Amino acid sequence: MTHDTPDTAHRDRLIADLRGLADFLARNPELPVPRYGPVSVRVHPRYDTNATTEAEALAEVERIAALLGVTTRAEYGQHVACADFGTVAYEAILVTRAARDRRDSADPPSEV
Repeated sequence: MTHDTPDTAHRDRLIADLRGLADFLARNPELPVPRYGPVSVRVHPRYDTNATTEAEALAEVERIAALLGVTTRAEYGQHVACADFGTVAYEAILVTRAARDRRDSADPPSEV
């Protein structure tokens, strides 16, 4: 598996858009911002990278954790690498198939 990232143009656009949002909020102090918890940029390795299997996606979370200089947290089938930047966080998240299956079997659909 290669560890390709989105093309440079897409990546540059995302970064510019994040800066644009920050600048917009700075120019408009009357707009509320989240009071509790971090604002997160979330990467899902099964969809945002070239990982095609759960094992590859898990390896990608570990690779991202190493790049972020953090340890992966694994609980209940969720694998998360997270770097906090004050009230903003960058996260790579993988929820395993087994965890999704457990959740689906535990929560019967509600009737409307």
